[in-house]
Amino acid sequence: ILSHMDIERTIEFILRTQAKHEASIQKHDEEMAELRSSIASVSDLVGRLAQAEIHLVERMTSGFQELREIQAVTDSKLNALIETQANTDSKMNALIETVDKLIRKNGAGH
Repeated sequence: ILSHMDIERTIEFILRTQAKHEASIQKHDEEMAELRSSIASVSDLVGRLAQAEIHLVERMTSGFQELREIQAVTDSKLNALIETQANTDSKMNALIETVDKLIRKNGAGH
């Protein structure tokens, strides 16, 4: 047997508890909205970083290809220079030998 006062206190307790729960739910809803916003920002940032990384990889790949092409041209020119130097050395040795023979021949006659 509950008195009128007990019933009023119980109703007040239930109303206070319900108000606390509603406030707590409202706070959680606000926190969830903030989390969704943060997740969207992070997702956007990750997407932009991925695009930047893709662009960087493309540029590096292109740069390495260009470097390989330049290296091939350099190697070709270096090989041509080595061959030319070998020919020059051979011709120089032949000239030295000819001059040396002439000097000995002319020097022996004096």
